[in-house]
Amino acid sequence: MELTAAHLRYLLAIYDVSQTHLDICSRSIAEKLGVTKPSVVRIMNLLMERGMIVKEHYGKIYLTDRGIFVAKEVKKQLETVLANFPPVKIEMTDDERCAAALALTSALPERAFTGEYDRLFGSDDETKTEMES
Repeated sequence: MELTAAHLRYLLAIYDVSQTHLDICSRSIAEKLGVTKPSVVRIMNLLMERGMIVKEHYGKIYLTDRGIFVAKEVKKQLETVLANFPPVKIEMTDDERCAAALALTSALPERAFTGEYDRLFGSDDETKTEMES
């Protein structure tokens, strides 16, 4: 399953919070995004499966090197889309433009965000296979 706009939104929120706080909790992410804690937990599990975060049981959330790398790539792509946003016939708020840009960004194949990391450090699948051997 490819990363969706929601997954990218959570990843970016974690990245943004990590710029000012060493320890991140689900509650701070829920408050930042205006969502419930159960919805945060669901997305955190997916991001853990992707090797982008580490979450202690009932504890803090930490971005992995992969998570930081991917978040930076997503942020760059999002900024590029926003800078080249196509003209539309309606007035849009900054939040609406950002949501639309995130939807466009999430339509890119996941390798747009993870490809360079995988090329440099190997994919998660390769790492898991090596660890199992």
